[in-house]
Amino acid sequence: MFLISAFNLILYRPLFNALVLLYEYLPGHDFGVAIIVLTCFVRLLLYPSTLKSIKSQKVLQEIQPKIKEIQTKLKHDRQEQAKAMMELYKKEKINPLSGCLPILAQLPIIIALFLVLKNLASNFSSQNLVELYSFVPHPGEINPMFLGIMNLTVPSSTAGIDIDNST
Repeated sequence: MFLISAFNLILYRPLFNALVLLYEYLPGHDFGVAIIVLTCFVRLLLYPSTLKSIKSQKVLQEIQPKIKEIQTKLKHDRQEQAKAMMELYKKEKINPLSGCLPILAQLPIIIALFLVLKNLASNFSSQNLVELYSFVPHPGEINPMFLGIMNLTVPSSTAGIDIDNST
């Protein structure tokens, strides 16, 4: 219960309020544009850790021939192979988990963004807006149209294509 409360307090509510704030202050009050702007903002915030992860993966890719050499040379002795790999990582000053850890840190933020979009898209009523901060203006009803042509509450379909499986 504590983790859910912390998740809501630290990630979900700020993203939710940021989305409503963007909706309220962007010209045209377009919910689709607010989603795009919020997503770009989140990607910009996560860019440093993404860059670190990419650099780490690139370094690991550059030493891949050495890793393959160790694996083929010591394929019958797993313990010696692991020891040689650790020595290689130490010599090259590489942490094999450094490419994975930044992505794991991003995961809760991406999940929170997904939940904000899912919860708002499923119910655009003012009941969803009870979690607004006091400084975020209440927009009343949120218009679910994107650029006036697409309703964001309606699931995508095959765009009018009639697929007949009876033949």
